[in-house]
Amino acid sequence: MDESDRVESIDPIDPIKQRSAARNTAIGLLSRREHAQSEIKRKLQERGYDDQVTTEVVDELTRKRLLSDDRFAEMFIHARAARGQGPVRLRAELRQLRVPTELIERHLANAQVEWVELAVGLRHRKFGTKQPTTMAERAKQVRFLQYRGFTAEQIRIALGTSCEDELLESGEGDEPLEHDREL
Repeated sequence: MDESDRVESIDPIDPIKQRSAARNTAIGLLSRREHAQSEIKRKLQERGYDDQVTTEVVDELTRKRLLSDDRFAEMFIHARAARGQGPVRLRAELRQLRVPTELIERHLANAQVEWVELAVGLRHRKFGTKQPTTMAERAKQVRFLQYRGFTAEQIRIALGTSCEDELLESGEGDEPLEHDREL
């Protein structure tokens, strides 16, 4: 952030100039990419604008539909899914950005993404098409897909439902599966 973005250069006594500068800053941020309302508030506050001014500017931009959590959630999910992130991670990141839960759930449900196919494609690119032969390899692949934000069911399908059976039959697993351990 350069010095021209800071509020100190604006007369702190003149609220009209401060509000105008905050609005221009917010519009500049929105010209680069969509933002959540909470992001714009935070960024304006980081630049020194007070809470009242940031709230007024965010409310005005929302009324004029220049700022929209709905549009942001849709764009965020589309962009991040294209980068290989799953629904669990996307949901968590959007919640952290204070996007309303109903918007998150609606856009995840309406996303034109086959989450299982995405998980399978990621696993194949990272580890190849061969199934894991040991529990350690399987655990590594599970951790990778969990980190990327896929559900347990999506991961199970991506690894192949026969994976556990193959490991049991071959006896090559580093450790027995939980249900095979003796008590």
